[in-house]
Amino acid sequence: MSEKPLSTDEIRAMSPSERAKLLHDLRMELARLRSQARMGILTNVGRIKIVKKNIARVLTVINEEMKKGA
Repeated sequence: MSEKPLSTDEIRAMSPSERAKLLHDLRMELARLRSQARMGILTNVGRIKIVKKNIARVLTVINEEMKKGA
């Protein structure tokens, strides 16, 4: 994944299936980063914060789309 935070415009431009895949990938990356942090081998601890914020952004857009469609 990229080192920069995703913008909501980038996320909104994606299809729902792309968003779901992105969310899955981000959650897997977060799990990997957390395990590396526990083992003490994580070099870029700030990456965890970026990934968590990206997950929140994706979930926000998904929830907005669900409310708009309901």
